Amino acid sequence: MTNTKASSPLSHAAPRSRALAVFAIAAAIGLSGCSAFTATRHEIVGSVPDDYRTRHPIVLTDALAVLDVPATRSMLRLPADAQANVAAFGQKFATSGAPAIAIVTPRGSANQAAAQRIAGEVKYILAASGVPSQTIDFRSYPALPRDTEAPVRIAYSRIVARTDQCGEWPDQLADTSQNRNYENFGCATQQNLAAIVDNPLDFAYPRASTPADAARRSDVLEKYRKGAPYQTNYGQETKSTISGIGG
Repeated sequence: MTNTKASSPLSHAAPRSRALAVFAIAAAIGLSGCSAFTATRHEIVGSVPDDYRTRHPIVLTDALAVLDVPATRSMLRLPADAQANVAAFGQKFATSGAPAIAIVTPRGSANQAAAQRIAGEVKYILAASGVPSQTIDFRSYPALPRDTEAPVRIAYSRIVARTDQCGEWPDQLADTSQNRNYENFGCATQQNLAAIVDNPLDFAYPRASTPADAARRSDVLEKYRKGAPYQTNYGQETKSTISGIGG
C-alpha cells in the first residue's frame, strides 16, 4: 500500500477514469482498498515523544460502500422499505464525491430476469435521489443456476477514516519507569473520532469558510451607529416566550 497526496480524492474523474472506477467496483465488490492519507502529526509532549495520535493515527482509505437489494423471482416491484434504503444510499453517493456508482445484477441465476427488472427500478430511484444518470453503470456478477434470491448490488468507492484495531496490551500499566502512556492509551478516542466525522476529508484539510450573515451584520451596525444595544439577550427572550405561553 502506498500513500498518495491528500488532494487526490477531490480530483474530477475524466470519462476514462470513471470507467476504471466502475471496473474496480465490479471487480473488487465487498473489498476495501489501500490507505490514501494518514491524518496525523507528530508532537512532542514535554520532553517525551509520547503522542497517542502518532501511535494510533487516523488513516483515510478507499473502501466500497455496498447495498444488497432483494430480487426474488416473484418480485414485481421493490417494497417501500427497500425503496427507502436505495434512496438513502443514492443520497450518500451524491454527497460522497465518488465518480461512479455501479448497479451489479446476477448472471445465470434463476431470478436473473427479476433482478434485471429490479435493477431498472433501482436506477430510477437513484436518479430521483439526485444521482446523475451519467454516473450510473450496469455490471453483472456470476451466480448459481439454483439461486432464486441473488440480490442486486449497488456499490461505489468512497473515502473512509479508520484506525488500527484497539486492545493491544504489550506493556504493563504499573510500569511507569519511562513516564510514558501505555500502548492502548487514546486508541478508543481515535476510533470514535474517525467513526463520527461526517466527511473524512476534514482530517486532511479544512473546509472553506461559510458566507457571513449579511442581514445580521447590517442590523448590528445600524444599532451601533444609533447607540442602541445590539447584543441578543437570550435569557430575556426566553423568559418572555415562556410568559407568553403560560399567560
